[in-house]
Amino acid sequence: MRIYLLQQNRVGRYLVYALGEILLVVIGILIALQVNNWNEERKAVKEGNLIKQNIHEEFIKNQALLKESIRLNEAALNAGTLLINLVGLERSELAKHNVDSLINSSLLTETYLPSSNSLQDIRQSGRMNLLNDPKLKNIIFAWNSDVDIFREYNQIQTNWYNNQYFPYILPIVSVRQANSYNNKSWSGKSKLKTDYYPMFQDIKFENIIENNLFLIDYLITKQKDIEQHQRQIIELTNPKL
Repeated sequence: MRIYLLQQNRVGRYLVYALGEILLVVIGILIALQVNNWNEERKAVKEGNLIKQNIHEEFIKNQALLKESIRLNEAALNAGTLLINLVGLERSELAKHNVDSLINSSLLTETYLPSSNSLQDIRQSGRMNLLNDPKLKNIIFAWNSDVDIFREYNQIQTNWYNNQYFPYILPIVSVRQANSYNNKSWSGKSKLKTDYYPMFQDIKFENIIENNLFLIDYLITKQKDIEQHQRQIIELTNPKL
């Protein structure tokens, strides 16, 4: 009986020892997994911060491009507004205005082609989740939508310019004179006689200008939506915050 008890005691101690070994191995594995998770999280945060920095720098440049585009489009809108207000006036009143300059400015609408290399890179590589900021993601999606709408209407306005506005004024307006306000070497005063008065008595010209103004005004509205979203993206990706 004594031998039996001694044997049972050895087996019990061995089981306790074995369980202890297993427990230590499990704890070691758990610690290793946790350390690995910490390292992966740290790498993800570091990569996410780098992505944000790239977006931040890219959108600062985009904002500068956009502001210049808005400035030119607002100048075209103002020139077109002055032109449409001249429609129907007497010849003496029309002569008080520089029609060539107004027509030139009304034609100088500007598109907007933002750089989005950083965004395309994280989409194509499937790393959008690294931004880890739902608000930033939503604003980026809204920005993309606004840019797509702007491009669609910009094409409509370009088509209107190419198919309606410019073909109408081409037989009437001296493009050379109008272009002189762009400081081109070949531009200057035309030697041919021009008479813009009949054009300003034509309802078709008024309608062409009016629709062009509508399209430019809408483009500027969408550009300001884009500008607001870009400003938010710049703020949310600021590495100093």
